[in-house]
Amino acid sequence: MNDAYEVYPSRLRIYMTTIVFILFGFAICGVVFTSTWLIMKVLAVAFGLLFFYAAFETAKKGLGKQPDYIFNDQGITDNTQTPAVVVPWSDILKIEMTPNNAVMQIGILARKTVVSQGEKNVVLARNLVSNGNMAFYSIMIDGFKFRQKQFLNIFEELQRQGVKHNPSILVNKVLEKKR
Repeated sequence: MNDAYEVYPSRLRIYMTTIVFILFGFAICGVVFTSTWLIMKVLAVAFGLLFFYAAFETAKKGLGKQPDYIFNDQGITDNTQTPAVVVPWSDILKIEMTPNNAVMQIGILARKTVVSQGEKNVVLARNLVSNGNMAFYSIMIDGFKFRQKQFLNIFEELQRQGVKHNPSILVNKVLEKKR
């Protein structure tokens, strides 16, 4: 039985961010219609174009058909990396939800024993640890891309499937303290 859970970013958050970028782009480009130095107008248009580019890239992610993450019997597939990385449940050491500045994050720490240099994944190559032949890989799921209920559902599904497929995974849920 394939118990797959696909994680897509919140389209509402993506579209709202896109609209904010577009509004900033128009506001900054509005300097062109004021009486100021030519260099200021050129800089304003350049920065406005950067905001329009950011809006385009953000909207493109929102319209994507491929999920960011897939949790299934094989493990966690991280499609946010190029190429996509599949981390088996047996390699996952820890799943943790923690606050990070203004948003919550889910951190997934995995280990991978590297047998030969040829089969090493590109991402693991960046994270090769100097002692022994252990390499570590971490996945960070940022809460900014998700609404609160969706984000909590992602963590609950990770916890459910993680304990089901590898009972030795350490699961830690740290909630923000109300002040």
